[in-house]
Amino acid sequence: MTDSDVQIQTLEAKGLIRLAALQPELEYLFRHALVQDAAYGSLLKQERRELHGRVGDALESLYPDRREELAPVLAMHFEQAGETDKAIDYFAAAGRHAVEGNAIQEAYTAFDRAATLIGQEPSAAAGEAPTTREETDRRRRREIEVQIGRAQAGYSFRAPEEAIDALEAIVAPAEELGDLELIGQVHMFIALGRLQDGDSATDPTVKRSLDRMREVGEALGDRTLVATPMALVGLTQVFTGPVKTGVATLEEALPQLEAGKDSIGTAFARGALAMGYANLGRFTEAEDAARNAKELADARGDLIAQLDALIAESMVRSAEGQLDRAVPLALECVERSQETGATACMVASSWILGDAFHRQGQFERARDVLKRGSDISLAMDRRVWRPTLQAWLRSSATALGEASDVDLDEALATARSIGNSVGESGILGKRAEAAIARGDLATAEADFRASTAILEAEGLRPALARMLGTWADALRDAGRFDEAAPLYRRSLALLEEMGLDAEAAAVRTALSVDGAALTYE
Repeated sequence: MTDSDVQIQTLEAKGLIRLAALQPELEYLFRHALVQDAAYGSLLKQERRELHGRVGDALESLYPDRREELAPVLAMHFEQAGETDKAIDYFAAAGRHAVEGNAIQEAYTAFDRAATLIGQEPSAAAGEAPTTREETDRRRRREIEVQIGRAQAGYSFRAPEEAIDALEAIVAPAEELGDLELIGQVHMFIALGRLQDGDSATDPTVKRSLDRMREVGEALGDRTLVATPMALVGLTQVFTGPVKTGVATLEEALPQLEAGKDSIGTAFARGALAMGYANLGRFTEAEDAARNAKELADARGDLIAQLDALIAESMVRSAEGQLDRAVPLALECVERSQETGATACMVASSWILGDAFHRQGQFERARDVLKRGSDISLAMDRRVWRPTLQAWLRSSATALGEASDVDLDEALATARSIGNSVGESGILGKRAEAAIARGDLATAEADFRASTAILEAEGLRPALARMLGTWADALRDAGRFDEAAPLYRRSLALLEEMGLDAEAAAVRTALSVDGAALTYE
């Protein structure tokens, strides 16, 4: 019996450790975490470093085929051992492995730790940096890949500006390295982040990244990369306007995207196109695009693509007035987004769900989900979704007879500041409803008129038909039947044109007051 065996038996007899497994290897565990902490704390710093290094070396030697799986553990051991270079490599490997497994929070944590350690490495100014060109390029490449990994993993839950500064810092190093694929990825995430944050595609920095992506795609003969700038712009326009232009742009970009290998990017574009079609009232095309986005996302098993497909399908059903089908889809997306930390997806699906609840008359449920989405948007999406969420939240609170501190004028100003005409039209409509609630029909009419003008110009037929109906209801309730009738007729024509029969029937009913039919021929 070896000294180690005797020591283990002594520890077991004293109740400090217990046998955990015999197969595939002998394994003991401490009986309590405090015992483990005490044992670890009793070691000198140098002893700890040596032990961590030995454990890391042993794991590498024993499990060469499981290094990706064991990367988080290996990274921890080598960091504690003071072997920073190996720790960075393993943290980066852990991040890549987590991304593949849809563990986005874990992936970001790993990439972030790698970035922190890179920032602590000796600098050239200190005279301790690597002197060979090969080593300099290796470290430069690793830093670029880590920052791209952070951007990819954190895309769905970090505020865009948090990633943009770090990405901008590696633009020049990427160009110096000369790897076109990395250059294309850096500019793709910069453009995506800036557009997501409400910047215009014509902003000089955004345009620089879009143009550089296109140049790199042409140099590589990569049709997908060439089409990606077009798809990013189209996706943004679908949500903020001009919607018809955004739809046309996505239709042009998709054949090139589909010719490449990036099925996830194609799924995103298809989902955005589905929402654009739905908002224009082109429901057959919307359903086809949403179904295609779901199939692509499911085939790759990518979490964010799957959530975006759910968002697209729920929005299509909501635009069609099928609220009983939209609610469970949006609710599933909200819950899965919460579970996985994909807060950007939660923000979007919260608005869809809150709007559907409100239209069903479930104002309390609408208020709660909109409040949650609004709170989250304060941290990571302040300018695109938050103004709309706040406007809908104010509307639900008003329907419940509750006071609200939401400033609709501020929300409107924010939407206008980034050229979000779609958001502007919705906020104007909610401000009109607030004016009606306090008996100010004149102010409400001005906002209804401005909102419907935007909706008309954008071609957003479902929203226009419903806004006209709401405006007409307000005039009817005020006894102004002659003014309500033409609005009802316009709403009815649109609803019939889109095949929204149930809502059309409700408008026909509204065209009769106290049994006296208001002519709508």
